[in-house]
Amino acid sequence: MKKPVEHNFDSAVMLESMAESVLITDTKLKYPGPHIIYVNAAFEKMTGWNRNEIIGKSPRILQGPDTDYTIFNDMQNTLEEDKVWSGKTLNYRKDGSEFQMQWSIVPVKDDLGEIIQYLAVQKDVTQFVLTEKRLQESMEAEKQRLVEIEKANKKLNKLVAQQKRTLDLFKRYVPEPVVKKALKQDDKEIRNGELLDAALLFCDIRSFTPIAERLSPNQVVHMLNAYYSIMSEVIKKHNGVINQFVGDEIFVSFGAPVPIPDPEMSSVKCALEMIDKLAEISRNLDDILTEDMAIGVGIHFGSIVAGNLGSYDRLSYSITGDAVNAAKRIESMTKKIKNAILISEPIYQKTKDMISTKRWGRVKIKGKREKIRIYQVRELLIPDSNSDL
Repeated sequence: MKKPVEHNFDSAVMLESMAESVLITDTKLKYPGPHIIYVNAAFEKMTGWNRNEIIGKSPRILQGPDTDYTIFNDMQNTLEEDKVWSGKTLNYRKDGSEFQMQWSIVPVKDDLGEIIQYLAVQKDVTQFVLTEKRLQESMEAEKQRLVEIEKANKKLNKLVAQQKRTLDLFKRYVPEPVVKKALKQDDKEIRNGELLDAALLFCDIRSFTPIAERLSPNQVVHMLNAYYSIMSEVIKKHNGVINQFVGDEIFVSFGAPVPIPDPEMSSVKCALEMIDKLAEISRNLDDILTEDMAIGVGIHFGSIVAGNLGSYDRLSYSITGDAVNAAKRIESMTKKIKNAILISEPIYQKTKDMISTKRWGRVKIKGKREKIRIYQVRELLIPDSNSDL
């Protein structure tokens, strides 16, 4: 049998050739010890201390003003219990420059198991620590950036919510088509007027004054809000734009501020459905009304001047012209007739094939030289698939 080859290890040579710094001390751990009894070449290169200068001194010579000494609190107990101690400290080279060092210290025993020395393997981890610090700073900066983004988003969401609420509230006071059109215009365009052809509808509650006198102010407001809510839905459904609520009167345009297809027919269908909705409104108000609600509607078609009128800080969308006055006068002729819809000749000519009417003949309209022909709408001849009628 071949005899195993024996290898001899020279520990001194091995320590001297190690790439890591090696430092060996005696066992006097208490201050001012321990004392350095050996360092290798890697230690000299890392610290700048020549071994002849450092041997006999304490490893504390590597520590300085910014070293965190708490890292050493458990070192003595750990080593005396025959355990490995590890730590990382800020140390100082001979020239005073700082570097980060990772320590690993192990007890060295004799043949009897007694601790006779402590061997420390040290490694310069400055670049690693700096990289770790930069990474941590980057992570903290990113966290802070995310916090700032979250704060900005909350502010933005709050601002958007406020703007939406403002716009929604604004649209309750100003017709939505007017708002949408104004948002597309510059300051100069907003104040420009325009000539349009539109169907104009006026609607009043019959006997409103006697009804209001029997109700409390809160009941009057409740009645009008219930009435306006349902009528507004009907008007919007038929592409009408509410220009004004004045007391119990509603003024609606079809084709202003934005032109629509068949404004004459849309206005008539709207009026018929408004009449139809009166039963629902009366049911909703039967706790305060002793009679069914009735209305009168007048419709005319003609040329109008439309635009935003007023001062720089206060504008109001306005529709003016002879056609507006004519529509209002036609509506006033319904005061003695419940739920009547009266239309002018221009409206009749565009809708006569689709509605049943009663001819009223020519009537004198205040403010106009010539008499105009008026018709009373009875019903829709052709069912409207988009209507609730």
